[in-house]
Amino acid sequence: MNRGWIVGMAALAAALAAGCASPNTSGITVGAEADADGNLQQVLQIDNAKLARQLHVEDMVVGQTKNGMLKASVKLTSRQNKSIVAQSKFAWFDADGNEIDPDTDAWRPLVLHGKETRTVQGIAPNAAAASFKLRVRAGEKTRWIVK
Repeated sequence: MNRGWIVGMAALAAALAAGCASPNTSGITVGAEADADGNLQQVLQIDNAKLARQLHVEDMVVGQTKNGMLKASVKLTSRQNKSIVAQSKFAWFDADGNEIDPDTDAWRPLVLHGKETRTVQGIAPNAAAASFKLRVRAGEKTRWIVK
């Protein structure tokens, strides 16, 4: 075998492994993380440039419920004239940055019709939540077959 080909394949494998190691929503992540002083700072991570061009984050509001649970509202607007089919999911984090119950919140369908604005809301699973991220990924269009 050609030595250059082997080195090239090893470099490609290393690049793929490094890419898999980083957190990736395969979409957009918007949220609030606590800084060193405990103040919440906005977070925006884009892993899918096409989806980022289709959606615009209009507003984000963070508050508490009457019983002290963290709650979040994120307003998303479609930049397209046609429908956008996506999925969304909240992730909640404690004061140390550890995700709380990562497997309890399922991906939920999110459809925005042409130029529509929709608010996605979530409430933390427990009082230990200090920050959150809303993850949005492209969904799959479903076609119904009626017989």
